[in-house]
Amino acid sequence: VLMMSESPGSVISSGINAEYGVERKRETCESLYEVLLHEDVQKSRCPVLLLCNKQDFEMARGAAAILTTLEAELTVLNDTAANSLADDAASQRSLVPRGTTVNFEKLSNPVSAVGATCIGDEVDISALKQWISEL
Repeated sequence: VLMMSESPGSVISSGINAEYGVERKRETCESLYEVLLHEDVQKSRCPVLLLCNKQDFEMARGAAAILTTLEAELTVLNDTAANSLADDAASQRSLVPRGTTVNFEKLSNPVSAVGATCIGDEVDISALKQWISEL
């Protein structure tokens, strides 16, 4: 799920089921890659939040581990895209120069992740509230 507000000071948010780690990491990365490369998104320089739900599950991966996995997968995706581009104008369709590791904190739209639990009566979105308060 990717959401973007149209108002000034926009934020892009995405939900990730942390119970299954990044089982669908390729699909998640492709979607995130397209969003981060979108002209309107790059112009806005708005922050991107990945909300890692189901942190109460035993097999859930933490937000930091999910970020690390996604950075590695985005690096491969970025290099693949950069290698397939033929002309200089098209090479602007990459997040970072070919051969460079994607670092979410250094992108024009910084990407962060926080954990949450939202199952039944058990709701813990304190990390989300903290992230919002720091904007």
